[in-house]
Amino acid sequence: MWIPQIAEKDGSRYGAIADCLAEDIENGTLKAGARLPTMRALAEALGVTVGTVYRAYGLAEKRGLISREMGRGTFVRAMPQVTGPPAPGKALLDLSRNQPPDIRVEETLRRALVDMARDADLAGMLDYGASQGQARHRAVLARWLASHGAKVDPASLIVTSGAQQALTVALAALVQSGDTLFVEELTYPGIKSLARIFGLRLEPLAMDGKGLLPDALESALVGRRGGRFLYCMPNCHNPTTATLDLDRRQEIVRIADKYGLMLIEDDVNPRRTADSLPPLAALEPERAIYISSLSKTMAPGLRIGALAAPSALLDDLLAAAQTTNWMAPPLMAELACRWIEDDTADVLEQERNRVIARLQGVAAEALDGLDYRMAPDSPNLWLLLGARWRGADFSGMAEARGILVSSSDSFAILAGATDPAVRISLTETNQERLKAGLETLADLAREGPGPLSFRM
Repeated sequence: MWIPQIAEKDGSRYGAIADCLAEDIENGTLKAGARLPTMRALAEALGVTVGTVYRAYGLAEKRGLISREMGRGTFVRAMPQVTGPPAPGKALLDLSRNQPPDIRVEETLRRALVDMARDADLAGMLDYGASQGQARHRAVLARWLASHGAKVDPASLIVTSGAQQALTVALAALVQSGDTLFVEELTYPGIKSLARIFGLRLEPLAMDGKGLLPDALESALVGRRGGRFLYCMPNCHNPTTATLDLDRRQEIVRIADKYGLMLIEDDVNPRRTADSLPPLAALEPERAIYISSLSKTMAPGLRIGALAAPSALLDDLLAAAQTTNWMAPPLMAELACRWIEDDTADVLEQERNRVIARLQGVAAEALDGLDYRMAPDSPNLWLLLGARWRGADFSGMAEARGILVSSSDSFAILAGATDPAVRISLTETNQERLKAGLETLADLAREGPGPLSFRM
């Protein structure tokens, strides 16, 4: 019979049982399909109450580690595996996509949908509703954002179909063709696409290892007249993983006030930590539009985001929301809010962060000696390549070896103006496959690009 070793674990006993279960599945002690002890048998073996084991199994089920079958028992779920050789022309490992690692939420989703189906209070979920989102959904999302360090007023919050729609709404409401949009010199590629759609001129601002340089922002604004806009990612910047410290945040807000700058703050990687830094929007609520979403913390397919704005801009933003999507799907928002209210969201976030920490440990071993950046709770890793490389050359040679990564060229506003690097997203949860892929990338980085063939 499986008996977890919980004596040296910190925290609650039910949490320790669930953690031991996860560890034993990862190290192969428990195989897929293994039948776990009954709750009473395990309680007697550990000297705990049946209620403690019940909570432990419930937590493990939410994490996607086990399944409970009526009349049969509790079983270890199979880990997702990629079998067989890669298809011709396909990469063995895709480490290029900015998405959280898979933590198997299917069972959690199935249970939530059953609970929703039993609830008679689903009136209006498939009707045209308010473009701002239902009042209850806005209140729940505001509480969730507050738990991650961003205090927003539900009355000034718009529920969106993810952060991408929120960005589209913000630009549609604020800018005109020909306007200048300041961005970090390395930025989210989606904002580059939106700039083309809206006819905007992107002006890059210098960064260092800690993120956007306030001096670069002020230098760009000196001598300019009229309003301008800054799009930036203060928290866990994509792609570099940099997070602005409090001094830089305060300085950016001071500059925004001085020059009449409107801030568009993209915070899709909020972190629930004791030392969470305040968003720019908290430092200057009347000069910032705050954007976040649930994609990176709960599930990528849960297309629910939030846009919080100064009350003076709300009518224009709502008009843009109606034009782009009318409203976020209320049924999807209801699912997200139920997960927040019953703490499923917390469980998913904790499990995802635990997996990310494990994958970061694999990366630290495989990339030992190389120059890279990582941030807590982020699956992204920023590998600096040195002057011998071009980011595109490295990503091309990595693809030839069966691995996809994202070149710094994909994020740069001005080609060749930034240090060559690649973003590696730690999304492969099979540790052996991830380690092998990262070691291949490390070998490539150490080898250098080599000579190029040419024609006379």
